[in-house]
Amino acid sequence: MLTITATDAQSSAATDQPNPEGLPDLSTTSTGPAVVADTEDTNAKPALPGGYELLPIKQIKPNPDNVRDDAQALPGIVENLQEDGVRGLLAPVIVTPLDDDTYLIIDGEQRYWSAVEAEQEYIPAIVRDDLAGNREQIISMLRQVHRKDPTAAQVSRGIQQLALDGMSDEEIARSTGYHPEQVKAGRSVAALDKHTAARTHALGLNFTQAAALAEFTDEPGTIATLLQEAEDAGPFAFARAVEQARSARNAREAEAARRAELTAAGVTLLTEHPGYHDAKVKEICDLRDAEGQRIDTEQHTACPGHAVLLYLAYDHRLTERTYCTDWRKHGHTQYSYSTTTRSGPMTEGEKAERRRVIENNKLMEAANTVRREWLTNLLAGKTPPKGTNKLIAEMLADSGYLLSTWVNGGRKMLDDLLSPGKTKRAGTSRVPARVSDARYTVISLAAIAAANESAITRSSWRAPDPAVAKWLQ
Repeated sequence: MLTITATDAQSSAATDQPNPEGLPDLSTTSTGPAVVADTEDTNAKPALPGGYELLPIKQIKPNPDNVRDDAQALPGIVENLQEDGVRGLLAPVIVTPLDDDTYLIIDGEQRYWSAVEAEQEYIPAIVRDDLAGNREQIISMLRQVHRKDPTAAQVSRGIQQLALDGMSDEEIARSTGYHPEQVKAGRSVAALDKHTAARTHALGLNFTQAAALAEFTDEPGTIATLLQEAEDAGPFAFARAVEQARSARNAREAEAARRAELTAAGVTLLTEHPGYHDAKVKEICDLRDAEGQRIDTEQHTACPGHAVLLYLAYDHRLTERTYCTDWRKHGHTQYSYSTTTRSGPMTEGEKAERRRVIENNKLMEAANTVRREWLTNLLAGKTPPKGTNKLIAEMLADSGYLLSTWVNGGRKMLDDLLSPGKTKRAGTSRVPARVSDARYTVISLAAIAAANESAITRSSWRAPDPAVAKWLQ
């Protein structure tokens, strides 16, 4: 047996409510039925938390921890409130009581600001005194995410607040519905300054892209370059620029670590390239021992004149060259080459060409990385993209030599594309025994991709093979 009655909490909460003109008297009108179960009824419905009240708007406080920092009055709601009073607000705000007889907004800040702009004295509210601590923030985030996508910066602020409140990444993920990796990225995005966060929103960067920016919070120049790339050339160029920035940063870190290692070992570090005509300092490869034999670099470490020049090459490779700072004094001889080499400074034209080559090599290397990541995701699918069979047929019929490329070097690339981060065990087949015909087509496409990609290097932009050029198109 079920008995329908008004809840005690709602009745007592409504006793002293004001009654603006046109509204029902909440002190005598049930604000909603609560279901009380007979002890013998196993299908009883639980009572809903919270009570519906009409609160003075001056007692309502916006939530300072709301992840949405762009809440504002909505013209349509303002107009409805001005015409119909609080009846014009179809959905109440949700609040939780504070110790000073005020209420904190959990959901509905835009309705609150609309009521303020419409000069309303009261606002309909559902009072939830069961909410406390970080659950307020979680509910606010979840409810507003479903209505309008928050910016990456707003989501990250919410995640950061929950983390500071003692919640682990796993707890935040379970409570908000975000993946643990997104939660981790969110905490990093929170490190972006307000100006950068605003630009990511203005440029339409997604959560993953904003997290990539957060990797460079200690490099404001890099962030500025990446944002400009996103504005000028779009998402793909942004991904390529991020990959370049990561490569450059990793190279600098490797150089710093190696420099510290050599310094700790007492090795002399040169600060610049010795001049070609330097009569005293010579590179080890140009020297011989007293018997005319090549000098081994490891053996030369015992020489008092042992020195190292450490620098990053144009493609971010860490380069280490060994010198003797006084080869005659330490008993070495200079090797005489039979061929002559060009000496003297480069012309302005040669310098410009070298800069062009260096820049294009960097761009090609970054593009290769981004493209192969995209291919890996594409080839993980069960069905091939439209036009796959035509592409495979064209490649086999018109560029059959690619098969030899695949046999000679493409198999490692194929493994990388189909199983990134995994090592193929000897004796196992690259082709599964039982998959759909569509998946077999995808694997065939992967073999074609591996043949092409294994033929592409950072210098392929200079004179690409016709088949490779077609592939890149």
